[in-house]
Amino acid sequence: MQPLPASQQTAGHSATMALWVGALLAAGTLLLATAAVQPLRGALLLLVAVAGLAGFIAILVFVRGRLTDLLYLGLLALASVPIDKYFAYRQHVGGWPGLRFAASDLLLLALIPLALVGAWMGRVHNRIPKIVWLLYLLLLGQYALSALGAQERLLAGFEIAAAVHALLLAAVCAALFRRRYLSPFIGLLSLLTWVHTAFAVAQSVTGRPIGLGLGDNPDSVIVESLTSGVQRLRPSGLFDHPIVYADFLLIGLPLLLAGFLVARSRLARVGLGATILVGLSGLVMTLSRGAWISSAVAMAVFVTLAWHRGLLAGHQARRFLRTGVIVGLVAVLAFAPRIIERLTSSVSGNLEVRFELNEIALRMISAHPLSGVGLNNFLPVMEHYDPKDVMEYFPATVHNLYLLEAAEAGLPALLLFVSLWGAILLTGWRRLAAVEDPALRWLAVGLIAGLCGFLLSQVADFSHRIEPLHTLVWLHVGLLFGALAAGRATPRITPQTAPRTDEGPHA
Repeated sequence: MQPLPASQQTAGHSATMALWVGALLAAGTLLLATAAVQPLRGALLLLVAVAGLAGFIAILVFVRGRLTDLLYLGLLALASVPIDKYFAYRQHVGGWPGLRFAASDLLLLALIPLALVGAWMGRVHNRIPKIVWLLYLLLLGQYALSALGAQERLLAGFEIAAAVHALLLAAVCAALFRRRYLSPFIGLLSLLTWVHTAFAVAQSVTGRPIGLGLGDNPDSVIVESLTSGVQRLRPSGLFDHPIVYADFLLIGLPLLLAGFLVARSRLARVGLGATILVGLSGLVMTLSRGAWISSAVAMAVFVTLAWHRGLLAGHQARRFLRTGVIVGLVAVLAFAPRIIERLTSSVSGNLEVRFELNEIALRMISAHPLSGVGLNNFLPVMEHYDPKDVMEYFPATVHNLYLLEAAEAGLPALLLFVSLWGAILLTGWRRLAAVEDPALRWLAVGLIAGLCGFLLSQVADFSHRIEPLHTLVWLHVGLLFGALAAGRATPRITPQTAPRTDEGPHA
């Protein structure tokens, strides 16, 4: 069969493009018509959808060959913005309260077939280590076993869906990562840090939950009462809770620092330096002691990894030292009074109730050590293990992710969960040595440090179960293994190692 002439191929492509554009324009018209009869929040979200359609049309028409890049970067941008909808919603805290579908999932759904086609063509490969796959699948099996005995099986099913979604997201992000995404990713992270912190400042100044009506924003800004009689507002940016905002900064600051250290232009370094200060300011405003301590640990891990992998030497070490001194002085002058006030004047009851919740979780573990009380079912069964009636004044999930895993899904789930994260971090550490590209090595160091800090913070929190943080954390896992694979040294073909293509002198 003879190939079609170039003119016919172009005409066919144009016709296909015209069909796509026509369909998208029709969908946009329908959305605009629907927005006209919606309340303000619904109209706003529909108008955002129309803008997205317009952008997609522009991509199809003007940016041929870059669709995957733009979809991937769009996923990175939207993962930390709570534009979502829960189906079959149940009033619940501690996991998915329904089947969640977020704006970022639209891009994920578009990337999945691209990844599959790329795998079929041999251009895209699995980059998640086999040990991580094995441990994750075993954990899903334990979750399923726990769900069978759950009082609220629907809630357990929601959390299993959340776990599957996280694994799929990490696998796609790892498989499709490319070296050219590094600078745009750091730029997007910097922009999001400014956006979230700008809303946090506005919330602190006005005392109102200023936002865009996205996600399930709180009705009021959380206020922390101190023993000194002072009341401090705890802003949350565009997130639902200040802890989620604090954890977003906790895992993002090491990446911003990595971007600062690999930036080549002075303008980029100044911009990233300012972003780091803005992020630190937001972190202080959250009044999250756990995030403060975990951020310090993350930075210590960052320095240790960079030192062991030979990244902090010569001019890099001097630049890092100068940056550390400047940031340290600014932090001491600007943040020390509020940090000291929070550490010394906090109401003791806030800490005591966490220990009481830990006791409830331990009772659940003692009663159901193998399968737990049911995945995502801590709150529905809490009163049966609560002789002090903590639920009467503090109806909340235990603020310790590891106890929560064991209480809801049994000690095997806790063992698998800890082993899973141990495998992720240990494999990441080992593969760092094979990464030749210094920029990707810095990115991997920042990702590992941020994840280490986040895992430490979960000793006093359960925000791994809260969206969009859960999605963001596993997106970073995918980025870690994508960066490690993209930065690995490729074997060089030499005359001694090149394969022979002849059978002899007369072949």
